[in-house]
Amino acid sequence: MEPKKLAMIFAIAILLPLCIGLFVDALYAEPKYEDYCNDTFYPEYKQPITNVSCPDFSMTSEFQSCINQHGNPTFKYDQNNCQIYDTCDLCSIEFQKVQSLYNRNLFFILAPIALIFIVLGIFLTIEYLGAGFMFGGLILLFYATMRYFSDMSKLLRAIVILVELLIIIYIGYRKIDKKSNNSKRKNTKRR
Repeated sequence: MEPKKLAMIFAIAILLPLCIGLFVDALYAEPKYEDYCNDTFYPEYKQPITNVSCPDFSMTSEFQSCINQHGNPTFKYDQNNCQIYDTCDLCSIEFQKVQSLYNRNLFFILAPIALIFIVLGIFLTIEYLGAGFMFGGLILLFYATMRYFSDMSKLLRAIVILVELLIIIYIGYRKIDKKSNNSKRKNTKRR
């Protein structure tokens, strides 16, 4: 393949998913951690008063309960400047729920767009443009899957990867194998 066509394939494959990702991000903003959580879990560190033995706050039942709830323990200082457990901040749980929902929605937005580009790449008659659209669609599909992958159940992960694998096999058969078979037939007819 000519270097110019190869460069076009790589340019389309990189710029297409980047362009779609930027548009989706502009129209559907990702939730920000700061909107849900205050980052002041630990107050400014104070050196304990000399010759004072500070209790181990990590052994308290409240602290352990907070950790078990996947919360973030917050602290304060007593009169001896010893750090003691204060409260359990559960804001990260709410953020994780919203982030998970966002990742799911992003998957359902980007995956169909990616499939459209892949199918468009199959049917484009200009080979290097078709290849660029197919690669770009595949990269976009991979990105969408990876965003939602950790939030999927194990069965859904397997199903999504199976469907994507079947799509790739179909593309390989439709675009590559049929084309090579057609060119072989043309070459045998000429002889």
